[in-house]
Amino acid sequence: MRRLRFVESLMGSSAGAKQAPPPPAAAPKGGADESPAAEAPTVDSRLPYPNFRELFTLKNYWKTIRRNDKDCGKMLLARYLNQHPENTSKYPKLKNVDGATVDVSCNNPGFETVAANYLKVFDDVISAVEEKPGDVQPACDRLVAVGKMHRSKVSDMQNSAFQDMEEPFLNMVKEALQDRFNEKAEGLFRKFFQFLSFIQLFGHSFIHSFIHLLVFDDFCRILPHIVIMLFSRTL
Repeated sequence: MRRLRFVESLMGSSAGAKQAPPPPAAAPKGGADESPAAEAPTVDSRLPYPNFRELFTLKNYWKTIRRNDKDCGKMLLARYLNQHPENTSKYPKLKNVDGATVDVSCNNPGFETVAANYLKVFDDVISAVEEKPGDVQPACDRLVAVGKMHRSKVSDMQNSAFQDMEEPFLNMVKEALQDRFNEKAEGLFRKFFQFLSFIQLFGHSFIHSFIHLLVFDDFCRILPHIVIMLFSRTL
C-alpha cells in the first residue's frame, strides 16, 4: 500500500490532487512599452529617412522590382528615351533603337543591356544601404564611381540627364507596385532618387558636412530637391 501511494504521489494521480498552475511568463526586458523600433538599427544622417522604419518599407517595396528586374529596367529606359529622344544617340549600344517610340517590348540586345545597367545602379545602392544602414559610405562610393564611368562612356552627357530620369523612375515603381503604389510609396522613392541626384551633383563628402550644419530635419529632406531644381536651370 505504501508503495502504491508513493507511485501515485510521483505521478500526480491522486483523486483529489490538482495540477499546479504554470509559472507566469517572464516580462520582456525594457518593460511592456518596448517595441521593435527600440531595437531598430541607426540610420545614417546622409539618408533622407528619419528612421529605420521608412528605409525598411522602401526595401520591401523594392523587392517587387527585383523580382521583375528585366521588365522594370526596360520600362525605365523606354520612358526616359521617349521623353528625351535626343539622348538616344549618346549611347553607342542604342544606335539601332528609336528612342521616340521604343517600349518595354523591345528585345534589342543593346537596349536590354543599357536598361539592365541602369536598374543595377539603383539596386546596388539599395543593397549597400540594406547591408549597412548606419553607414552609407559604400553606397555613396558606388554611386560616385558609376557617375564618373557613365560620363566617360556616354559622350556629351549633361549633369541634368540623371535628374531627367526621376519621373521615368517613379513611373516604373508605380507600374511595378500597381495598387500598392500610394502617396507613402511615392514619397519614399522620390526621396531616394533625390538623394542619388544630390550625390551625383556634389559627391558624398559635401552632402555629409553640409547636412550637419543644418538644424531643421524637414529642411534637410527637401534640400536636395531644391538644389537640383536650381542647378538644373543653370547647367
